[in-house]
Amino acid sequence: MAEVIVLNDQDVEKLVSFEENLKLVEQAFADFSRGKSHVFPVIREKIAKQQGIFGVKSGYLETQNVLGFKAGGFWSGNKDRGLASHQSVMVLFDSSTGEPSAFVAANYVTQIRTAAVGAIGCKYLARPASRVLAVIGAGQQGRNQLAATLKVMPSFQEVRIYDQDRAMATALAKDVARYIPKVVTEKEPRPACAEADVIVTAASSYQAIVLAEWIRPGTHINAVGTDTRGKQELDPEIFRRAKLVVDNISQCLYLGESQHAYDAGIITRESIYAEIGEIISGMKPGRTTPDEITLLDTTGVAIQDLATAGYAVDQARKKGLGTRVWL
Repeated sequence: MAEVIVLNDQDVEKLVSFEENLKLVEQAFADFSRGKSHVFPVIREKIAKQQGIFGVKSGYLETQNVLGFKAGGFWSGNKDRGLASHQSVMVLFDSSTGEPSAFVAANYVTQIRTAAVGAIGCKYLARPASRVLAVIGAGQQGRNQLAATLKVMPSFQEVRIYDQDRAMATALAKDVARYIPKVVTEKEPRPACAEADVIVTAASSYQAIVLAEWIRPGTHINAVGTDTRGKQELDPEIFRRAKLVVDNISQCLYLGESQHAYDAGIITRESIYAEIGEIISGMKPGRTTPDEITLLDTTGVAIQDLATAGYAVDQARKKGLGTRVWL
């Protein structure tokens, strides 16, 4: 029988700090650019009857020796049930024998690994002296992105928040006001974006919210909310002017914000400047001029989940945390 460790979201939160997770995700992407991390084909399908989206993301990290998958997705009706909209779990395996080694609740894993890649995008692509941050979407991921961005870029002096749910935008503004000199909630997305140095989109929308004519030279955009066919947050015309960086080329062209510009013929695979791992590893430079518009399209890659969950499991074994079962 195989001994399997089981971790819940609270366990993972105790075991992995933001700073640790940032390093883990950076390392995973750098390894991916060198062929030492592997991403397998993604499954992502609508469960229309239940207002859900279900997916499986899997892969293998050679350096950390972590093999496994995350299964789960997004259920829009969960808000009315008092449940989190995102629901997922991870299964890890012993890469030498194929035996299961861990079950890890992955709601918190998903939150922190997505926040980490947003922070990484700002670290390598935003202007260091950026002062105005726009957050489009004030749900859980918008909150996570905002917190992570402020940790890696202390230069921000103003945050502008837009969400079609004004109450959510107001609640987020109230929570962040203690950290930033000026926090504004906007009734429309245009004033939020018009003077922003960095724009983070995390609205999980099915139509463009941010238009091309609003984007100033020098702006950096983190496109976070689009991870499924049909979702959209950005005007595809933005891609004509932007230096495009992605977390994974194939995923982003099919599932990510890039899908719309790609399908319209505005961009090709060759239009993509780099995968983020190439920039982290030094294979390509990030931002090279103050005036260029940079755009990170991130769909969420299995290596992020595996790096985070694998570290949590390793720490749990060392500290005697979690529950053991035998299969």
